[in-house]
Amino acid sequence: MQTTDEVNIRAVNQDDVERVSMLEQASFNDPYPSYFLSELARDNPETFLVLTLNNEIVGYGVVDHWEDHDHLISIAVRPDSRRKGLGEALLVELEKRLSKERPLRLEVRQNNSAAIQLYLKRGFTKIGLVEGYYGDVENAIIMEKRLVKETLVES
Repeated sequence: MQTTDEVNIRAVNQDDVERVSMLEQASFNDPYPSYFLSELARDNPETFLVLTLNNEIVGYGVVDHWEDHDHLISIAVRPDSRRKGLGEALLVELEKRLSKERPLRLEVRQNNSAAIQLYLKRGFTKIGLVEGYYGDVENAIIMEKRLVKETLVES
């Protein structure tokens, strides 16, 4: 990134859903349909984030709140903006917005080594495998991170 690039992470709004959907299509072989992304945006106003670079959406991430855990549904960065720390910045911001009492889980394609490395770097551990999880029958690795409360240490 050039030093003049302006990166911003903000909550999604319904006007963003079409651009998020195009990003989803460009990023995944089995993309979520736009109506599902729209529902996620409506249901998760605090944990559906977009990342803009010079006011253009180049990434997004969404965490949904399930009964016993928070679930990273999807995170994506436009192919021409990858490997610049933007996905990690999104993940860090999402984690800040979550309850520290609940684990954060996700599924990731077994062959997506870049994503797996990012999740390991951010403190996720592999807790399972689902065979044939994806539409093309690729396996999914289930990963989890226990978020911890940040406590102030008095000296």
